[in-house]
Amino acid sequence: MLTNDQLLRYSSNILMSEIGEAGQQYLLNSHVLIIGLGGLGCPASQYLASSGIGELTLVDHDTVSLSNLQRQTLYSSDDKGLSKVRQAGQALSRLNPDVRITAIEQAATEENLDALVKPADLVLDCTDNRDVRYVINQSCYRLSTPLISAAARGFKGQLIALDPQRSHGCYQCLYPSSVKEPLNCSNAGIAAPVVGIIGASQALLAINFLTEHALPWGYLKTFDGLQQHWQKLYLPPAISCPVCGGENAHSS
Repeated sequence: MLTNDQLLRYSSNILMSEIGEAGQQYLLNSHVLIIGLGGLGCPASQYLASSGIGELTLVDHDTVSLSNLQRQTLYSSDDKGLSKVRQAGQALSRLNPDVRITAIEQAATEENLDALVKPADLVLDCTDNRDVRYVINQSCYRLSTPLISAAARGFKGQLIALDPQRSHGCYQCLYPSSVKEPLNCSNAGIAAPVVGIIGASQALLAINFLTEHALPWGYLKTFDGLQQHWQKLYLPPAISCPVCGGENAHSS
């Protein structure tokens, strides 16, 4: 049952038939794990917190640097040298005290990911490291936890929603280990609004999923910020994929 304050705070959500009071209660009962509190994780976490996700677990081992401030909107110049995840947690708590926030100041690794993923309803991969994306993908598939993964550099961005219970490909299929590491925002630059668009899109997909709307599972969506153009491509499972292919494949 929503309180009077919650009815007012989330009135814009409740007024939409696609969410309504029941959908808002779903959001308040949900737990989302966000890995990476940089350019993608900042807008994604802000929109999820403001929308009333009941519990957010934030994971990041990095500290705020001056070069982050061009695109990482949760931080200010006063935060330089401080823990990203702790500063993000404090900012999100100020934004919405309804949200239960757990800030974990450590890197996501093979050793700790299963314990982080297991209690979550949904995982958002907002990292900028392909090796970390591999282990996030592996953990989500091992535990059958839905995953929304995204990346951005320059004027381009991409995101994909993955459901381990369906027969589409996974992140390992998209970027096999033999493929050279693509450039990221630390070595290729990034237009700040692009990470805002992609991070906000991750949050929107998360809200759609948590309020029981259909998602474009297994479709890679790419964004060209110069042309203002979106493209959608289906990702089939690779037969040789060690995570979801061959005998590991699920049927939809």
